[in-house]
Amino acid sequence: MLGGLGLQPQQAAAASVSIENGTDWMDTSGDPIEANSGNILKVGSTYYLYGEHAVSGTFDRVNVYTSTDLKNWTLGNAILTKTSATELNSSKIERPKVIYNASTGKYVLWAHYENGTDYSLGRVAVATSNTPDGNFVYQGSFQPLGYESRDMTVFVDSDGTGYLISASRKNGGANDTMAIFQMNASYTGISSFVGWVFENGYREAPAVVKKGSLYYLFTSQASGWYPNQGAYATATSMTGTWSSLSPFGNPSAFGTQIHDIATITGSSTTSYIYMADRWNPLNLGEHKHIWLPLTLNDSAGTASLEWYSKWSIDAGTGSVTLPSLTNHAQGKTATAASVGSGSTASYANDGNYQTSWVASSSTWPSWWQVDFGAPKTITEVDISWFMYKGSEANYQYKIEISNDGTNYSAIDRTDNTTYGFTTDKVHFTARYVRINLVNADLWNNPGNWYTPTVHEVKLLGPATADATGYSTFQSHNFSTRYIRHYNFNLRIDESVSPVLDSEFRVVPGLGSSSGVSLESINFPGYFMRVNSSNKVVLEPYSDSSAYKNDATFILHAGWADSSKISFESYSHSGYYVRHYNYVLQIDSISSSSSSTTKSDATFARFNY
Repeated sequence: MLGGLGLQPQQAAAASVSIENGTDWMDTSGDPIEANSGNILKVGSTYYLYGEHAVSGTFDRVNVYTSTDLKNWTLGNAILTKTSATELNSSKIERPKVIYNASTGKYVLWAHYENGTDYSLGRVAVATSNTPDGNFVYQGSFQPLGYESRDMTVFVDSDGTGYLISASRKNGGANDTMAIFQMNASYTGISSFVGWVFENGYREAPAVVKKGSLYYLFTSQASGWYPNQGAYATATSMTGTWSSLSPFGNPSAFGTQIHDIATITGSSTTSYIYMADRWNPLNLGEHKHIWLPLTLNDSAGTASLEWYSKWSIDAGTGSVTLPSLTNHAQGKTATAASVGSGSTASYANDGNYQTSWVASSSTWPSWWQVDFGAPKTITEVDISWFMYKGSEANYQYKIEISNDGTNYSAIDRTDNTTYGFTTDKVHFTARYVRINLVNADLWNNPGNWYTPTVHEVKLLGPATADATGYSTFQSHNFSTRYIRHYNFNLRIDESVSPVLDSEFRVVPGLGSSSGVSLESINFPGYFMRVNSSNKVVLEPYSDSSAYKNDATFILHAGWADSSKISFESYSHSGYYVRHYNYVLQIDSISSSSSSTTKSDATFARFNY
């Protein structure tokens, strides 16, 4: 909540920083950032990040972190704790939001308040402070004008009027209808009831932002800790009338629940950050912060949200930089094991999250496949899965990859426990990608009655493939023998069968662009790598630095023949790939090494 706070905007001394989603965020001391479901406030050139921390499901504290670049956060004060007031000793404090009152000079905290055991109270809690990071004085909890209030947010308009927006009860069901209230002049209480929104819509997790003269109200459905389709409405006044709901993002809001929209006003432009929580319903302590750039078109009255695993923002200029990746799946030829009535395989790669490929029956496993038409390099696989509200499922799947449509390698994700949306960091170059839907695990049903369904598959990578051809490598001193993989070990053999075992794509080094990596043609996504025993093996890609370094080799003129090549291990300087009893390993080689050793480490390369 940055707009309309009565604070004079100042440019932050910042530079472009990278925001990485789906990872554990650490503060400047290397500790996890414990600030769930809060908001950001800018004071001077400093950003304050607020959020709650719970222990075993009950309130422990509201923390504040500070930053000048929106990336590097330093833990400050616990501004409200379970010892700040008696009724906080055993309680739930959720979705804390801090706003500034220009008239009183006070910082005011609002939050959803419940007792420590259930959600029967439906109250708000209020606390105040003279500084943004001081010890907030607890003012108490209450139901606004006697109405229930659960998931909530607060908003200060450009004229200084404060509003509370809350999931409330109108027609008998908890959270059945959202309510809007106007605050009193000090922002510590409620002066009037503004009106109901989304009657009987069972919406929660509200967040409000204003751009120009248009107000946007974002909410989620009510589905416990499980993700769902987020939606937004617009109005020209906080008092309404609000438009009908429109979906944003994919049908699970990329596996998140919104908690705020941050407005970042810089020297060049104003950008908006969608701030959300990613909860693991099986382990609520496993929380991830998800921030995504939000596009608001106030002339058209639309909002759009896209997933980016990594993107950048400059807090000083306000500018956002998006990754330069291409979705190679979109619009390409798609096929499936079966197609249900009214569906088509192309719905899963048409760029529309609201369409779906649906199989013809509830038979599992099933598959969907795309043909790029030519080899493409893929570094990220994003899948938007079907979910049925109240019977949410996580999908157990495999990403199967092929260059010829016959020989497939697989990335096994049958251990997946993520709901609604999965993103896999990969690295392979291939023509075909098949998503094998092995099963769906329904959290509250004894069996899987789902019909295999996928909303969208995005296969992201650089516009130009790492390599489209392949190479073979002939031993210098055994001219009939070639490097090949056999049972995932690397060796030299003659009359290699199948011949694909001896064919490798030579691509830019995974660990360093100064080297190269060798990817198997018939096991795309598998690279030649040095293992802990200094043997050379074929292993599936891993996004770890250790794997990337061990799978990178520096090419040199051949030790035994300068017209040929030798492979130096990037992670073991001075060690080279050689064959010993026909098996590849790395050994230390120098000018004083024997001629046999040098010959064993020399190979002729043939390109195709």
